[in-house]
Amino acid sequence: MGRKIEKKEKGMSLSIFYLKYFLYLFLAVVVICMAALFSIIGLVVSDMLYPADYAQEQAKVAQTKIKEAAFVCEDLIPDLCQYAVFDFDGNIVDGNIDKTDLKAAWEAVSGKTSDFIGNYYKVIVRKSEYCVLQYKIVPQYKSATLRKYLCPPQTLIMVSTLFFILVSIVIIAIRFGYVLKTKMNALVIITEKIQNQDLDISIEKGNIKEINAVLEAMDKMRDALKLSLENQWKAEQGRKEQISALAHDLKTPLTIIRGNAELLYDTNPTEEQVESIHYIEESSLQMQSYIKMLIELAKDTDLYHPLYQTLPFFDFAEDIHTTARGLCSSKKITLKWDFRSRLQTFCVDAGLLNRALGNVLSNAVENSPQGGIVRVEIFDEEGYIAFSISDSGKGFSKEAMKYATAQFYRDDASRNSKTHFGIGLYFADTIIKLHGGQLILENLEERPGAKVTIKIPVG
Repeated sequence: MGRKIEKKEKGMSLSIFYLKYFLYLFLAVVVICMAALFSIIGLVVSDMLYPADYAQEQAKVAQTKIKEAAFVCEDLIPDLCQYAVFDFDGNIVDGNIDKTDLKAAWEAVSGKTSDFIGNYYKVIVRKSEYCVLQYKIVPQYKSATLRKYLCPPQTLIMVSTLFFILVSIVIIAIRFGYVLKTKMNALVIITEKIQNQDLDISIEKGNIKEINAVLEAMDKMRDALKLSLENQWKAEQGRKEQISALAHDLKTPLTIIRGNAELLYDTNPTEEQVESIHYIEESSLQMQSYIKMLIELAKDTDLYHPLYQTLPFFDFAEDIHTTARGLCSSKKITLKWDFRSRLQTFCVDAGLLNRALGNVLSNAVENSPQGGIVRVEIFDEEGYIAFSISDSGKGFSKEAMKYATAQFYRDDASRNSKTHFGIGLYFADTIIKLHGGQLILENLEERPGAKVTIKIPVG
């Protein structure tokens, strides 16, 4: 039954497998957040940052000086603070607060201590004006250069944290996909092997229980399919051997019957007896044709082992021409040959393709009346070489259009013949498909008759 899939009893469920990588991601996020926290602590400990409330405390300390000063100037404003001076009517007198924040600064006079973007305000009432200090309650670099060229430390650390979390997600997702793909690879391999009917396979299980269960089911399917194919092959071989043996056994008595029938002509038979002898001969010949077809069908094993060769196309076409002339001359049928291909060489099994074209030509001659016309055209068509063979018979019926290439199909309604066994077009279609081509059946429009077009790729 073939080689079994090697078993490993231990394994985890798919949910545990997913949970393991989720845990990896969780730990990565925790580590990154802890690193961010320690970065902030490190900056504070290394005396590179002011505490978050540093500007607020400085504003409180400077409040008295600003209130008692003759006029407000930047020298009075503490570090990390901006200011604006308003008269009692709300007109700006001086300051370095950004123009977009002046409205919020004036609203601070009415008691609003912060705005929606994180600025805080402290109002100092002077004799004829208000001085509004603006500051942020966040850690700040002590270095003015760092404050100028870097974003605030909390923003930098937050962005860095999000970046490293995103990188961790990507790395873990890639790793998860790679590991899962590796574990699923056994399923892909066994599927491809079964598809190619390579059933003697050995695949080691992984450590995922659900995948192993699918592998076991596919292994059972493989065994069943192999057994079915073996039984089918044996039955097919037995059938062919029986057909071949029976056909050969029938040849001897038929030869005897035909030989004795010919001897009867020497006995001075009556006219009625001559007619009977003629019927015996004709029936014997017909039965011999049946037997010949059965033997050919039984030994068509070369279909499964075609021999592709590159050969001159003109020489191959000449062989077809010779075959067509011989078939047509036997029934006094006019052959119209039209060769207009520029193809130099092509790769085919010449023997099989010659037989396929011979079958189609034989059908065309058989279904054309004596003195009729058979037309053969060979031409190039968009990556294909086309062989078009038309006759002057009755044409295909609607049913034949669908089933003419089926094995043993006989369309007595349109193309009845005592020597037509439903094998020729079936064999031709099989050969054409083996070459990756097409066999097209149609009826002629301009006159009675059928046309068979065979297209073989030349790429």
